[in-house]
Amino acid sequence: MLRFRHLLLIGLVFFLSFLVIFLPASSIRLVTNGIPPLDISATKGSIWRGSGQLRLSKQHVGVLRWSIEPVQLILGKLHVAWVLQDQDHTFEGKTTMQLGGTSFAFDGLIEPQTINRVLAPYEMRLTGALELKSVKAIIERNENQVGIQGDIRWDGGTVQYRMANQRHQRELPALLGKLQTTEGVPSITIRSETEDTPLLRARLDNDGWVHIGITKRFTRLVGQPWRGNESDATIVMEVSEKLL
Repeated sequence: MLRFRHLLLIGLVFFLSFLVIFLPASSIRLVTNGIPPLDISATKGSIWRGSGQLRLSKQHVGVLRWSIEPVQLILGKLHVAWVLQDQDHTFEGKTTMQLGGTSFAFDGLIEPQTINRVLAPYEMRLTGALELKSVKAIIERNENQVGIQGDIRWDGGTVQYRMANQRHQRELPALLGKLQTTEGVPSITIRSETEDTPLLRARLDNDGWVHIGITKRFTRLVGQPWRGNESDATIVMEVSEKLL
């Protein structure tokens, strides 16, 4: 009888393992259902190695390909290597989910077509691609905090914008952005590739608002110089918008 129970247990383990190994890629929704803005459709492959069409807040953002490391599950971690690709942008990275929180690490390249779709409501348009390097983000579940770091580079080029019912056009140099977290607040500081003076500073508060500060130097760079005796690094204008 004891031998029969052992054989039954072994058979059950193999049967469950068989089911898990061959779970279809659509089973990835067991993970993404907990993240309402995400939706994956037209899935192919298995849950361990598959692909699908990814939508973020109902907007199509590209084809997502993923690979899950089963060994990490034994250690209590869900480790996913992934690639998100569309004709105008590519991201490649890794995500680790565990009880303490979630971490992301990725690189990316965003062509101006994608950038301009985001800027369209603000009547802005630019040329030049955006490159993201070694971006890392950590979401701590218990403290409900987000930590981020990394580097961003924009190639530079022509920027078109509307102000006071007039269209303006300027040629801007390559810009560098530094992502960081200070006292629990994610922020980015943007500078010219050839100067140290800050041009823009943006931060994301705990209520989901993004605040963008514009320095005096930036107003001169875009041809709308700020009148005053402030230093070039002084923020002379700030705009805020609900992001999350």
